[in-house]
Amino acid sequence: MKLQVLLVEDDSGDLKRFEQALPPVFQQNQVEVTLHPCGDFADAFKFASDPLRRYDLIISDTYRGATQNGDADVLNMVNAYRGSKFCPLVVYSSGVKPATLKESQFVLWADKGKPGDIERALTDVLKTGVPQIARKLHEELEKSAASFLWPFLEDNWTTLSKTGKLDAALAERLIRRRAAIQIGDLDHDGENYVPILRRSGSEYYIYPRLAHSHYSLGDVLRQKKIPTDFRIVLTPHCHLFTQPGQTCPRADYVLTVKAVPAASVLGEKIANAKALTEKQARHKKLERWTRSPAQTEGKPEGRYWFLPGFLDIPHVFCDLLQIESIPYGQLVSEYDAIATLVAPYAEALQACFVGFYGSVGIPLLRLESIEDLLEDQKA
Repeated sequence: MKLQVLLVEDDSGDLKRFEQALPPVFQQNQVEVTLHPCGDFADAFKFASDPLRRYDLIISDTYRGATQNGDADVLNMVNAYRGSKFCPLVVYSSGVKPATLKESQFVLWADKGKPGDIERALTDVLKTGVPQIARKLHEELEKSAASFLWPFLEDNWTTLSKTGKLDAALAERLIRRRAAIQIGDLDHDGENYVPILRRSGSEYYIYPRLAHSHYSLGDVLRQKKIPTDFRIVLTPHCHLFTQPGQTCPRADYVLTVKAVPAASVLGEKIANAKALTEKQARHKKLERWTRSPAQTEGKPEGRYWFLPGFLDIPHVFCDLLQIESIPYGQLVSEYDAIATLVAPYAEALQACFVGFYGSVGIPLLRLESIEDLLEDQKA
């Protein structure tokens, strides 16, 4: 997999030096580089934003404007790329790094005057794997769209268009939805669509929550004043949507379930499991505890639904005996929606809630009254 790298430089002498010094690093990391001379940042950004080009890493000189505007120019450049490009940045200069420039694994600063420093930053950012992810996602999206375009849309476009059941806008949504599902469940070689039987806890959530103007089933809420207080929305999507021209959804109250720390439910069982010497035995305990609904924890049976920890969401159990209907306005003012449970977890939690409260207990039969069931019945 060849990575596409854009190197932006306004000094022709430095550009020639890079042509000689950087190829060994590029070859070692399977990188194909485009060297772009430019006069200012606007020219560089326009070149990088050309839809006919796709770069997985951008290496860019910084001080192109007036010296007194240097810091601002650097930050504006970084923020522009951050807001529009899914690729890391290596920014370099012979000047001093701006104090307000926040470095990370995805934005690295290099000293232009220090031999080998640009190569060092390039190697470091390639180690994160993000440029490789950017390239792979681009290729997988292309393949996914192509697999829908040629075998299906090409054969059925005319028929569907005549019936009014398909237009360009709908086709775009169908391709986008299909690609999201298909790419999400590709195997490691990026070729086959396979069912994933076990998932990481991070895959339970869309984190951070997608920006929208209304709550959704499965939203993970955290109280602003008590950051250890987590709740999950149980109200269906349709009741939470705010109609055009309205300020609130149809639901004046939003039904939530309280999430309690897993340790408070499991207690000493955690310490007992940790004491087990065999990994397989410990894993059996974990699987039994976290199977949702938890059949062996708490009373009555089916009371708890497990959610794995991710970032600031701890390992928790949704306690179906702690249900609270919160006024919509209070929810907005007192809680932050930090994540959303993805399908099928949100729907499964809702189904567990409905089943838990929809169950009807009936007396057991007197076995003596059905003993004749054991008799050998002749045809």
